[in-house]
Amino acid sequence: MLSIIIPTKQRENIFYETVIALDQALQFFNYDYEVIIVNNDDKSLSIALPSDFKLINCNTGGVAAARNMGAKYANGNILLFLDNDILISSESLKKGYEYFINLSKLNDKMVLNFNWVYPQNIYDKLTQKPFGRYILYYGFDKYEGKAWTDTTFDKNNEYIKTHMFISCAFFIKQSIFSQIEGYNENFKFAGYEDNDFKEKLIKNNIEIYLLPNIYVYHNEKDYLDLKKFLERKYRSAYTRKQAVDLGDDDLLLQHSIFKKFFLTIIWSLRNFFISFVNNFFKSKKFDFITFKIIDALLAAYIYKGYNSK
Repeated sequence: MLSIIIPTKQRENIFYETVIALDQALQFFNYDYEVIIVNNDDKSLSIALPSDFKLINCNTGGVAAARNMGAKYANGNILLFLDNDILISSESLKKGYEYFINLSKLNDKMVLNFNWVYPQNIYDKLTQKPFGRYILYYGFDKYEGKAWTDTTFDKNNEYIKTHMFISCAFFIKQSIFSQIEGYNENFKFAGYEDNDFKEKLIKNNIEIYLLPNIYVYHNEKDYLDLKKFLERKYRSAYTRKQAVDLGDDDLLLQHSIFKKFFLTIIWSLRNFFISFVNNFFKSKKFDFITFKIIDALLAAYIYKGYNSK
């Protein structure tokens, strides 16, 4: 049996699209399944869920705790974790599940990631603004982009073994998830709980596979706003420092005195620079300027998030 687990917090308009897409995909899914929604917020969900979706509440801890709670209440021997902004088609769901079943027969200790890309309807918006073009330039719009993996997956293979892992859409056996004791609930926000989970997989000799030709759609249209993007990077940097404190020295960030001074100045003027990017120099010919400003803002938000208490 497959247990599909989706933690969610706020972002109800985005999450509603995820629910609709999944409900439609399941109409053509001819296997036993259950869907568990984990509300990771103090507020109750205001949207109506399909009658066969289960809702549980986890209003303490972050997304790591929510994923663990979903697994705790799951009845399936196979888990599929989806983020609340992932759109999945019936074809991707069916093929992904069948690949996982078949790969499990060859290798009992493995997890399986989908590839991902932004939905097509986002791209027209991206080209219209400097920040959107920044997203495209650095590849934040796809898993294979410079921003995430800085690699191109071999599309000639149906599946590939990889050292990379992402929590937004993956299959794992319930027994494996229990063996590695799930996610580390010390992580308050989404971010480097993924890296910590990956290290657990590697430590326990659990191999990571990816389906390079089977996609889910990462519906981040609410993060096309520069300030929201930067705030998320701030929270992610906070979790990076948590990972360092837990012993992952590879993630250590160090800054020279000059760079600290420079980033502190950028931080103090962040609202001015955000307004500047959003309202001036909108033509593509000025992208070389606005991209440098966004780079500086991103560095400042990461620096402040990493060093926040």
